[in-house]
Amino acid sequence: MTIRPANPADLPELRRLTRALWGDLSDDDAGARLGDLFVGGTIHHLRAAVYVVDRGDARLGGFIEVSVRPFADHCRSQPVGYIEAWYVDADLRRQAFGRALVDAGEVWVRSLGLVEFASDCVSENVASYLAHRRLGFVAGEPILGFRKPLSADFRAEPVDRIAIVDFNLLSASAIAFVTHPDAGAINLFLGTTRSETHPDGRSLLSLDYEAYMEMATQQFYDLAARARHGWPILKLALLHRVGRVRVGEPSVLIAVSTPHRAEAFESCKFLIDTLKKEVTIWKKEIWSDGTASWVHG
Repeated sequence: MTIRPANPADLPELRRLTRALWGDLSDDDAGARLGDLFVGGTIHHLRAAVYVVDRGDARLGGFIEVSVRPFADHCRSQPVGYIEAWYVDADLRRQAFGRALVDAGEVWVRSLGLVEFASDCVSENVASYLAHRRLGFVAGEPILGFRKPLSADFRAEPVDRIAIVDFNLLSASAIAFVTHPDAGAINLFLGTTRSETHPDGRSLLSLDYEAYMEMATQQFYDLAARARHGWPILKLALLHRVGRVRVGEPSVLIAVSTPHRAEAFESCKFLIDTLKKEVTIWKKEIWSDGTASWVHG
């Protein structure tokens, strides 16, 4: 058995493995997750690579998805390598195949010049927690995020965290990021999906966000520069999700630290108001009867 990069012929087995990892994932969703990998080298808009355990005879025994995320909680640098998915069939566990997959992902991350490797697991997954610790990852709080330094040569910590992402936004992480010894105020804004009932009785389940990624990301950087020109911002986080955001979940997060509270309020308000007016991000409402409607704004 060997560890090698995935190829299109592996899709049937990769669907099986992703369903084994996420039991509620449909066959179509499992295929869609990998659909862009063999065309553009991305998964959910992130540069990515997939490595597999090759059993021979077109059979696989495990896989790892590794991406480049623009940031990760508890990491000191950005961007970082990230383990998006990691699974080994039961009959191959405790035989070093899981470690070999992570090692292959780490080599890929290092080849891109990145200096940290990150991952996560749910708190109930004791096996995953122990596996991460054995491989040199350090657990972060409060959500069992992990970081692994790949180099002692860290660049200066970035002053901005700006990204459009397909994963959850955490307010505690953003507050920790913008905390600064010269700050007299930190202002946090979360835009969340609110519960709504249509006049005909349908309930809103979620919002689906899409973005013109290249343009929207540049617009985010321009917004940050304009805010810094107008107010003495010390540190700034400007984040937006794409994909499905369920009721109660945040789709946009803005956090700023400034010397005084008025500056924090004003700059945060400018950022969200201007973002809503100018940035090329669109949302679609998903209703309880299965219908969907675009929101025009």
